[in-house]
Amino acid sequence: MAGCLYIHIPFCIKKCVYCDFYSIPFNLEITHKYVEALCAEIEFKRHIACDLKTIYIGGGTPTLLSEPDILKVINTIKENYSVLPSAEITIEANPRTINEKKADMLLKSGINRLSIGAQSFIDRELTVLGRSHNANDALKALRGARKAGFNNISIDLIYAIPGQSLDDWIYSLKTAVKLSPEHISAYELTPEKNTPLYRDIQEGRIIMPDEELISEMYYKCIDTLTENGYIHYEISNFAKPNYTCLHNINYWERGEYLGIGAGAHSFVNDKRTGNVRDAVHYIESISKGKIPVSEEIEVRGDEALKENIFLGLRKTEGLDISRLPKIKDMLKTKAVKELLLHGLLEIKDNYVRLTRKGLLLSNEVIVRVLSEIESSHPS
Repeated sequence: MAGCLYIHIPFCIKKCVYCDFYSIPFNLEITHKYVEALCAEIEFKRHIACDLKTIYIGGGTPTLLSEPDILKVINTIKENYSVLPSAEITIEANPRTINEKKADMLLKSGINRLSIGAQSFIDRELTVLGRSHNANDALKALRGARKAGFNNISIDLIYAIPGQSLDDWIYSLKTAVKLSPEHISAYELTPEKNTPLYRDIQEGRIIMPDEELISEMYYKCIDTLTENGYIHYEISNFAKPNYTCLHNINYWERGEYLGIGAGAHSFVNDKRTGNVRDAVHYIESISKGKIPVSEEIEVRGDEALKENIFLGLRKTEGLDISRLPKIKDMLKTKAVKELLLHGLLEIKDNYVRLTRKGLLLSNEVIVRVLSEIESSHPS
C-alpha cells in the first residue's frame, strides 16, 4: 500500500508565464465545491494507503484556501488514513498568501513543512516570470513563517531567467542563504510548450540566456549552497543535514504514492493513473461517486527499468547497482561506456551516478542511456 499522499489544489492568484501544471484562477464558489470533492475522493481511496510517512499539498497555491477548508482537508486525511507521528506534512505557498498568523494556523493543523515559491529576490525578474508577488513579499513570508514556529522551510528559486545576469543570480542565492531555510530547490527555467513564455520565445519577443551563462549559474548554485552547509542530494535540490524532502525522495526511488484531486497522479501496484485535468469535470464525477481517471498505464519490465534509471540518476548518490541487478547489463552498453569515458557518469562504491559535468547535462545523458536500452530491447 502507498505510504505517501499527494493532494492537488489547482487554484492560483494568476497563472505564471512558465507554468504548465494544471491550475485555474481562484473562485470562492468552485473552491468550496472542490474541497468537498477532494474530501470525498480521500474517503473513496482510504483502502489504498496507510501508515503515511509523507503528505504533500501542492498546486496551484494551496494556501489560497481558507482556514476552514485547509482544516477540513487535513482532518479528512487523518480520519481516513493512519498518519505516522513522524510524518513529513508539506504545503506549498505563494509569498502573498502566507503571513505569521496563517503560518501559525498551518502549524497547529499538523502541517510541519512549508514550501515557499520565492523564485527570485529581484522584482524585475519576478515581473518577467509573471509572478504575483514581489521580493519584499517573499522576505516577509519567510520571516513570518519562521516567527510562527516553522523549523522546516523550503524555498524555490529559478535561474536562466531572460535578462538575468550571473551577479543577479548570485544576489538571489546569497539572499536565500542569509534567510537560512532548511531546504532550497533551484530550477533552471525551462520553456514548456503551450505556455506564454514558450510562445514569446518562439516569436522572438524574449531571448533566453546562452548555454555558457546557464552553466555558470548552475555551478555557482552548487558551490554557493554546498559551501554554506547544504547537501546537494538531487539535480535541483539542496538541504541542510536531515532536511531532505522525503516526499520527493519517494518519487525518485519509485515508491508508491496516492494522488488526490484534479490532475493528480498515483503510482500503486505498478500502475500509474492520472485524474482528469478539469476541476469542474472532477467535481461532477466525484459527486456521482466516480473517480474521473483520464489515464492508466501499467509499468513493468523494461519500462520499469527505464523509470528506475531516469528517476534514480536524478539523485546525486545515483543508482544502487546491487538493488537493481539489471543495471549491470546497462553498464556494459556502448552508450554507458562512452559516458563513463567522457566523464559524464562514474561508478563508485557500487553506485552509478552523474558526475558534476554530467549533472549539468543530465537530460542528454539520461536520454542516451534510455535510448540504448530501447535499441537493445526492441518492442
